[in-house]
Amino acid sequence: MAQHFGLLFTVALLSAPPAFANSKTFVEGAFLFTSIILCLVILALSLALYSLGRRQQKLQRLRASFNELLSETQGVIAVLDRNLSLQNGSSSLKRFLKHEESTTVSAPLNLFADATANESINYRIKHHLRTDGSWNGTAWLYNGQSSEAFQLSIQAIQPDKLRAPVYLLYGQNISQLRRENEQQLQQQLRDSDTLLPNKKLFEEHLSMTIQSCDDHYPATAVMYIQLTPIFPEYPVAAPPDFNQLAMQVAIRLQQALPFKVLLARYQHDAFTVLVPPHLCNENSTIYVNQLAHKVLACFDQQEADNLSRALNVFIGISISPNDGLDAESIIKSAEKAAEKAAVQGKNSLCFADSASQFQAPDYLALEAELERSAKQGEFEVYYQPQMSISSNRIIGFEALLRWPSPFRGMLPPPTFMPLVEETGLIIRLDRLVFRKACEQVKLWQKEGLMRGRLALNISNQQFEQADFLSFMATVLEEHEVNAHLFELELPESIFNHPTIWLRERLHSLVRMGFKLILDNFGEGIASLTQLRQYPLHGVKLSSSLTKAIDQQEQQRNICATLIRLTGYLELNVAATNIETEKQAYLLHIMGCDSQQGYHFSKAVPASEIGRLLLREASLLKIKAVNE
Repeated sequence: MAQHFGLLFTVALLSAPPAFANSKTFVEGAFLFTSIILCLVILALSLALYSLGRRQQKLQRLRASFNELLSETQGVIAVLDRNLSLQNGSSSLKRFLKHEESTTVSAPLNLFADATANESINYRIKHHLRTDGSWNGTAWLYNGQSSEAFQLSIQAIQPDKLRAPVYLLYGQNISQLRRENEQQLQQQLRDSDTLLPNKKLFEEHLSMTIQSCDDHYPATAVMYIQLTPIFPEYPVAAPPDFNQLAMQVAIRLQQALPFKVLLARYQHDAFTVLVPPHLCNENSTIYVNQLAHKVLACFDQQEADNLSRALNVFIGISISPNDGLDAESIIKSAEKAAEKAAVQGKNSLCFADSASQFQAPDYLALEAELERSAKQGEFEVYYQPQMSISSNRIIGFEALLRWPSPFRGMLPPPTFMPLVEETGLIIRLDRLVFRKACEQVKLWQKEGLMRGRLALNISNQQFEQADFLSFMATVLEEHEVNAHLFELELPESIFNHPTIWLRERLHSLVRMGFKLILDNFGEGIASLTQLRQYPLHGVKLSSSLTKAIDQQEQQRNICATLIRLTGYLELNVAATNIETEKQAYLLHIMGCDSQQGYHFSKAVPASEIGRLLLREASLLKIKAVNE
């Protein structure tokens, strides 16, 4: 503007006539032009101030609109710095984070991967923002007391190259939507009355369980519980609502059944129970039979709510793979078995497999007889000699439990031990055997009949008892016998216990003087690493390995390898259930000198041990004469 003024002033001077080019005229002209310049400057300043005012008003309107958006939006909006610290945010976000309602805040915004707020995902988000300039996903916000899920979108905004970028966050709270979806899913997978898994969920669980079966746990079982209303011939009142009855049945079944099984409402008038593979071992028929009788016992005539007067309960049981290879066939087998049970009469059960059904009623009577015999001390201990093949001498004995049942005669362990283990009676019987064994060892020492050590089978249930060590020490002290006279044969299932606890317990037994033998080696989970890790003195080969070595070359190679490897670990190797001379000879040349089985002698009462030792002495004399 000053340049324009100078130009005008110059033009005016040049165009002025000489008559007026005096000093007075010059001053007046200069004053005039100066006034014009000042007016133009004032006009320019006014226009600039007006423009700035308009811009300020626009910024205030934008700020007001943004603040209104922050206060009224149902979602969450936030401005974050490059460290994801909250610079400003919507009212809903501030309320959730429990910040004061101020224009700006400055606090870290922590985003998590789940509702527990244990795994922060801030670093992952910042990495995406630096590389891609944006991030979209689901994150959880935690306010110190509760957490909510949000669907978030974060965009990087960089006004210019001189300033650090800021991030604009927008999101919606989806916690309620997630809860509604979960509730809807629950309604699809659970019965609305009892809240138990429904048919669809039960079948999915059963299918996955069948797929998880392997050589160690090959079976699973299904119980189909059919409810049938009882309609009196002359009802005195209206029949109860069936759904109400089903809810009562669900509560009663949940109280009776262990948590290890899956209970579902399969039909309007039927419940199903899935017994997992680890409960369906070789004794699955016994366990499922006991479980079914627990269910039937829930509906006796002595109940207060008269549920048994309104319903008949029939149970069908199927066990895979014998009764079906898939979920549909297993359930169908159980359902048909329940229909057969209905023919038998009120509150009965039926197995899909006829052989299992034939044995089922006997288990209850057998269990009652075992309990009575244990209380009355009717069990006996027999002793089987352990032989040294190289010397043809008895080098020890194994104590084996026998049950002279008043109703069934003398029964060997395989006929009753599975039921004893299932009922927990094994602990009482293990302790009974140890007491009787201590008495016998003390008597043999007096009579000069003691040979080597006496082997005792220790169940896993007995081994894990809190007072196991103190019990063993107390019994030894009571009978005044030394622990070095005993070998404890331990099952491989002891390796399921925590390593530190197991090592300390085994070392405690060794310090007491016991020799520790791993029973049934080669059949289960035990490895050579475990043999090195724990203070074991020997192993007893599984009979499943030795029974076919005289017929199968592969079995011979396996046995020879195991014996050689355990020898490298300086462990004694023994074999059991030897039935033929060829088996004994092959094991001997492989390096297994200690053997026992019917080929040498069956288990006999303590009274016959003297006769066995006399026969051994006579045989050794005959051998010496012949040599």
